[in-house]
Amino acid sequence: MTMKIKASPNTWKKDFLQGIRGASKNWKRSLGTAFLGLSAFLLTIFSASPEYSVQMLMAGIEYWNFAFITRFSGMYATSGLAGIFLTLIFSAMVGVTMTNTVVQLRMNKVNLSSLGAVPGFLAGGCASCGVGVLSLLGFGGVLASMPFEGNLLRLGGVLLLGALIIRTGNPDTCKI
Repeated sequence: MTMKIKASPNTWKKDFLQGIRGASKNWKRSLGTAFLGLSAFLLTIFSASPEYSVQMLMAGIEYWNFAFITRFSGMYATSGLAGIFLTLIFSAMVGVTMTNTVVQLRMNKVNLSSLGAVPGFLAGGCASCGVGVLSLLGFGGVLASMPFEGNLLRLGGVLLLGALIIRTGNPDTCKI
């Protein structure tokens, strides 16, 4: 007689929520997660046109607001509300993933699957073309012609980071 172990269909939800809880266990982690998420959002906004962004940011603090509004409205014009929503979700998930990776590094529990965040960050959330920080490397023009204004690539980045959070779960718990 063989015994079959059936996994619960809600296991992925539980693991995802455990990953979110791990990134917000205390106020320091919550603040770090929020800072990393906001930084990822701003980087994806400004990476759509790096030359313009650097020029406006270097011109003085009085131009920072205008630079953000210009790039944000460019994202809205090219990808709509879906692009804004996916970029926000992507940025929040980058914050969770990076916080959990830092926790793993500090606890000497480095899981090589945590490095899966790097491709997701590079390819997931650019404001205008959907290619993330790859637009800084000159690939934005080639990939901007993708269907759905790059939102499909943004969704792929969100799903990749979601799978990473599900796989690693809470960095404080033992996986053995």
